Amino acid sequence: MKSANKSVLNRFFVYIKILQVERRARGMELSDRKLRILKAIIDDYIDTGIPVGSRTLSKKPDLDYSPATIRNEMADLEEMGLLEQPHTSAGRTPSDKAYRLYVDRLMHIDRITKDEAMFIRNYFDTRVDEIGEVLTSAAKALSDATKHISMVTAPNLESVKLKRIQIVKITEAKALLIFVTDNGLVQDKMINVPLAMDVHQLEALSNMLTEQVQNTSLKEAEEIIKSSCMDSLKEQKMIMSEVLDAINLNREKKELVFGGAQNIFNYPEYKDVSKAQHFLQLLETKDVLYKVMSAATDLEFSIRIGKENPYDDFKDMSIVTATYKIGGEKIGSFGVIGPTRMDYARVLSVLNYVGMSLSDILSCLLQTENKK
Repeated sequence: MKSANKSVLNRFFVYIKILQVERRARGMELSDRKLRILKAIIDDYIDTGIPVGSRTLSKKPDLDYSPATIRNEMADLEEMGLLEQPHTSAGRTPSDKAYRLYVDRLMHIDRITKDEAMFIRNYFDTRVDEIGEVLTSAAKALSDATKHISMVTAPNLESVKLKRIQIVKITEAKALLIFVTDNGLVQDKMINVPLAMDVHQLEALSNMLTEQVQNTSLKEAEEIIKSSCMDSLKEQKMIMSEVLDAINLNREKKELVFGGAQNIFNYPEYKDVSKAQHFLQLLETKDVLYKVMSAATDLEFSIRIGKENPYDDFKDMSIVTATYKIGGEKIGSFGVIGPTRMDYARVLSVLNYVGMSLSDILSCLLQTENKK
């Protein structure tokens, strides 16, 4: 498992390096002085949330420029659309364009410390028996470590292949329907069964269904079972109808787990209660954010800053996402949403470590399930 973690960690830093090199090649040309001043402004604003003035910058030991020089450079940066001036302040704040430049070229990402790693790992060390509990732990670890709102999608079953179907009789009229996928995911549902069907008949039906749908997707399995259902006995048709309902439920399932929703009240950007309440209502619907998170499964890491977000409600927020894997396959996504003023370097480091922890614990959980 350690070698797998090292591989994931290496891919993370390679990804960041490639991203920065590619953006540098096509980015705007800025002098080293402008870049240093811009980085200092962004770092200070991320840290304090207070618009930054030339006087503040001139006191920084790593900026050996006069206040006049800094003012001139800040004026140039404002003309270039990288700085903005709030109406009530003499200082400047970074624009979305500046944050993008910062993420692509200026920020420095460190591995999280041992204490931070232990803090995150503690969320996964408590005994968990179900995937839902793992996702909840991941969401809480993310929100507590970053102080932002976290989001984790449940594993996406559209891309998996079925390995077997089991129907286990529980009572005279009830049975547990179990789907096992090729990467070890287990989904179950309680179903109704005809009183006339005994354990042996259900086992025979399980074997028949497994033989028919093994190594097929849920969509393919649905078509196969529909076709097979036409030639089945009445009792079998009843159960196969339950199987089809369960397949449809799993295909349409859009589970999104949140953590730290209360963190929004810590953002000065959301001190307006009505604005905060509107955002919390968006979280309750989940539909839009699920679409954003699902799109993230195409990339190892994704950073959408302010107006880069396709939905108006998130134009003053940033969404940073990553993917988690089982058996080397991308199976779900997770991330945080917060003000554009977020500490992107730290968020990425935390995402990387939570992703490794999430993949590890899910793999272990699935291995345990498969041994049962």
